Amino acid sequence: YNKAVNIKSDYAEAYNNMGNPLKEQGKLEEAIEAYKNAITIKPDYAEAYYNMGNALNEKGKFNAAIEAYNKALTIEENFAEAYNAKGSVLKLQDKLDEAVATLEKALSIKPDYAEAFNNLGNALQQKGNLEEAIEAYRSAVSIKPDYAEIFSNIGVTLQELGKLSEAVVAFKKAISIKPDSAEAFNNMGITLRDQGHLEQAIEAYVKAVSLKGDYAQAWHNLFYPLQSLKAEKGDIEDLRIFYPQDNGSNHGKIAHSLLDYRLHRGQERQEIYFDKALKSLSSADNITIPNPKFDESLKGKAQALPDKMAALVHFGRSGTGLLHSLIDGHPQVSTLPSIYFSEYFDHATWEKIISSGWDKMVDRFISMYDVLFDAKSSVLIETTSKKLLHHIGIKLGYANVGDERNEALSVDRAVFSEELKRLMLFYDELDAFTFFKLVHTAFDKAINDTKQKNMIFYHIHNPDLYAQLNFARFSKSIKWVMMVREPVQSCEAWVRDKYLEKDYFGVAGRIVTMLLEIDNTIYSRKYSIGVRLEDLKEFPKKTVPALCEWLGIEERESLYEMTAQGKKWWGDPASPDYKKDGMNPFGKTSIKRKVGSVFSEKDQFILRTLFYPFSVRFGYVKENLEQFKADLQTIRPLLDEMFDFEKSLAKKTQLTPDNFMKSGSYLYLRSYLIERWNTLNVYHTYPNMIKSLKIN
Repeated sequence: YNKAVNIKSDYAEAYNNMGNPLKEQGKLEEAIEAYKNAITIKPDYAEAYYNMGNALNEKGKFNAAIEAYNKALTIEENFAEAYNAKGSVLKLQDKLDEAVATLEKALSIKPDYAEAFNNLGNALQQKGNLEEAIEAYRSAVSIKPDYAEIFSNIGVTLQELGKLSEAVVAFKKAISIKPDSAEAFNNMGITLRDQGHLEQAIEAYVKAVSLKGDYAQAWHNLFYPLQSLKAEKGDIEDLRIFYPQDNGSNHGKIAHSLLDYRLHRGQERQEIYFDKALKSLSSADNITIPNPKFDESLKGKAQALPDKMAALVHFGRSGTGLLHSLIDGHPQVSTLPSIYFSEYFDHATWEKIISSGWDKMVDRFISMYDVLFDAKSSVLIETTSKKLLHHIGIKLGYANVGDERNEALSVDRAVFSEELKRLMLFYDELDAFTFFKLVHTAFDKAINDTKQKNMIFYHIHNPDLYAQLNFARFSKSIKWVMMVREPVQSCEAWVRDKYLEKDYFGVAGRIVTMLLEIDNTIYSRKYSIGVRLEDLKEFPKKTVPALCEWLGIEERESLYEMTAQGKKWWGDPASPDYKKDGMNPFGKTSIKRKVGSVFSEKDQFILRTLFYPFSVRFGYVKENLEQFKADLQTIRPLLDEMFDFEKSLAKKTQLTPDNFMKSGSYLYLRSYLIERWNTLNVYHTYPNMIKSLKIN
């Protein structure tokens, strides 16, 4: 193609054809440039616009992709493939009505278009129209019976409908067509887990990771049935027979060590496996990237970077966004907006950043975190459990900041890029930690913040285990700040949306997360402190100075205002208190809310007993050890029964109590409730609890 272009510079087809293999190779910028050249020569070249839209879509530039597809459709109004591609992007943008209409247009032009029926099913499934989605998928199958992906999509949708046996049949059909489909095995594992077929679920996940060794989601999912089996097997070591075979790769060794640690969390030997996991993480491939053009004369002349790091984590729904907004704008502190970077320290993220070499690192970072530069961006951001979030800046209230709520956070990409590349010149190699510091320094320059920073305040929020441990591995001097709140109130606030969605697995997972987070080895080994949301709301003039002293920063008036990049932030729109408290950072609606919308009095009694040591430490209850011991014995038989909120979920999902109690989610939650009870029964406390910030 290059030769053809050189021979005849106005050969538009050659440019278009050259773009296609470049796109296949992942060289998206070069592909887009080739398509642009084709269009320059031939402005009515619909196919080139379509191909450019596909490349922009892969790059995450959804608005630009839509624009390219629209150009193609203006030129060629019956371009079914362009309608199909546009509909898929609209789905990613959560514009589901538009997506459905666009995909139906593709099908009106090309009624035997299996891919468009599949995409229509995906849009309907995301919209919640599950039966219609099944119908669309079945139309696709009737056209293309060997389309494995469609059977997987049918399985996922049937699972959402609660038709688990039918879902397994669909996944098996997908696997019969495509035996190497790791995704189908993973999805089947989820369904088998939901049915309570734990060993079969494990077999499915093991098959998924044997087909795709770096399949992080399958490794993550494998943990849940293994944890649920612990009570039955008795000894954790007996679970090793279910582990995937060690293939000798670094990735496999790390995955095994993280699995070991997760299964030992909250147990006597957890610290041994914590150390093993940290050691394993340090053996990952590509931890550093060398600077191939390093000028030795620049060695030792790098600009001083912030030498202190504080990491903010949550405890249920406990107000981390509030604290982050108060810290924003402090002259000694560098902090990026939002929780876009909760998974930054997952090694897979770093490998994506360096995948195109040193010279492309900055461009890759900007592309991956486009929302940092435009809060309205629809580029997907990876969050815990490898889930992808779209429009995260809008959802977090960063697209309506300022006095009139009509501004969106933005950063000049060109200034940021130039500064980050300049800073990188002074390093012969970089790792994820140093690059993260450079990103903060370049960010401050791009928003015209010229003050010298000595601390980075990192709102890591709710990271996956890999990201959290890997971050902890990089520095022994990290200061961890956990926002806390009365635990049962906080727990109910956090699980409410999952409860309303009838997502029992989500509810169970959040309860477990809170019970484990108060006993986290990281916090017992590092500088860590818990800040009560109640203290911040009711006594800000005492709490803020105490936190400043602990962090080692000066108290400033800006610490009493909610801002993002120095602009007024009006709170998290997802918060139930968003409208009532508005811009008042110290409104008390959240901490005055009564518990009872999810948890009955019996449920609350059980949870308060399990949270008792934490509640004593943070002053939510007065210590009464004898009463606690009695309550502990009272709740033990209750743990073998259904919570009242579980009875409600069983009724809503039309499951009998017997079937509900056989589900993987029920068994998973029970395994941890009983483990936590056993720890309290022996020690009457949790050994690794975080300490409370002392205020005068």
